[in-house]
Amino acid sequence: MTDILFAIGLFLFIVFIMVMKILISFCKHSLSPGPHQIRNLTTGDQQHSINAIELGLDEATLRNYPKLIYAQAKLHKGNSTASCCSICLADYKDTDVLRLLPDCGHLFHVKCVDPWLQQQATCPVCRNSPLAETALSVERH
Repeated sequence: MTDILFAIGLFLFIVFIMVMKILISFCKHSLSPGPHQIRNLTTGDQQHSINAIELGLDEATLRNYPKLIYAQAKLHKGNSTASCCSICLADYKDTDVLRLLPDCGHLFHVKCVDPWLQQQATCPVCRNSPLAETALSVERH
């Protein structure tokens, strides 16, 4: 009798574990938006709306964002330049290659910000999005 109860308990435990794995994988998939999340952008008067696909930036767009050496950035901006990367939190060295985001002027290590921008097209600090601005300006015309 105890063998049957043990077998039933083991079977129910295995079924429980399988169901939990399925639920966890389903929740992870539904909670983490993929690179093709669609969102509705509307104007202030709410009469017109468009669907914009939120994607990261492609290689061609990234190449258009200027790169510069930290020593050059200090010369141009003086003391107003940040002294560390907001992504990795490492202090900049004079020879570090940085990427300047043209919309907001924030600077980051190229190796830190490029993977970020390939996933989402927003500045990691101020969340300024060149894609949202483009979509809204197209809608207004």
